[in-house]
Amino acid sequence: MDYILQTDNLSKIYGAKTVLNHVSIHVPKKSIYGLVGKNGAGKTTLMRIICGLAQQSEGSYTLLGKSNDAAVRQHMGMLIEKPGIYEHMTALENLRYSSLLFGLPSQDYNKILEMVGLQNAGKKKARQFSPGMKQRLGIAISLLGNPDFLILDEPINGLYPEGVYEMRKMLEMLNHEHGTTIMIASHILSELYKLATDYAIIDGGCLIDEFSKETLESACSSGVQVTVEPESLQNAKTLIASRYPDVRCEVLSNQILRLYEKINPADLNQFLVENKVRVCGLGANDEDIERFFVEKLSGGHAV
Repeated sequence: MDYILQTDNLSKIYGAKTVLNHVSIHVPKKSIYGLVGKNGAGKTTLMRIICGLAQQSEGSYTLLGKSNDAAVRQHMGMLIEKPGIYEHMTALENLRYSSLLFGLPSQDYNKILEMVGLQNAGKKKARQFSPGMKQRLGIAISLLGNPDFLILDEPINGLYPEGVYEMRKMLEMLNHEHGTTIMIASHILSELYKLATDYAIIDGGCLIDEFSKETLESACSSGVQVTVEPESLQNAKTLIASRYPDVRCEVLSNQILRLYEKINPADLNQFLVENKVRVCGLGANDEDIERFFVEKLSGGHAV
């Protein structure tokens, strides 16, 4: 496995308080790595150390194959806590000014704005932006220099459902089309599950576990949740009933169906797609995912 980041027993101590305790994680290249934990678990501290914004008390880390090399951060983008934007400027002016501050050459700023869905922001000042637009502008700034590794701390906090959906699609595009490795810290399990390929759980400054999406889905095997376009919902329900007549299928919303038995997700997806149903998402049930993480936190020991 080729890793873009590896940490080795990273610790951070403030006075008598240990906020990060011998944490060792492994972030595969071109993955979307979900850092899961409650507020105050140590996620932001870990990210600040990796980004060079704080110094570890103990341990070490390797970033893009190099140790203790500040130059590799030229290949990183970061959004830690609030977006660092200038509210009296437009989106385009923010990118130009940030590029000058970072000492970066002139770039195709309009292309970056298009990547984050702000190509139509025009002359609107950032102070007039919605919370979602401000988050996207913060990510646009982090994309200056075409980074290989993007680190985002709670990027969907405070966003409306539409903004959460748009953020997820944008990050998927960056990962799938541009090969950007993304690390995301979040406490919103259902959204992180829809996006991440690998996970680490942190609690009380300790690493509880690290695992892939395949491991998570194998553990959450009591059923399957499928999301389709609203206009396809009834057709999908009818098709599922014909293919799996003994499986209970429940409509959870105008887009989501829940099946209460373990079914091979790949087979179900292929069956629906072949019958002209557009599948937007397919995987474990939200309740199973939450139970998995709660059990990890309640019974977990640091690894």
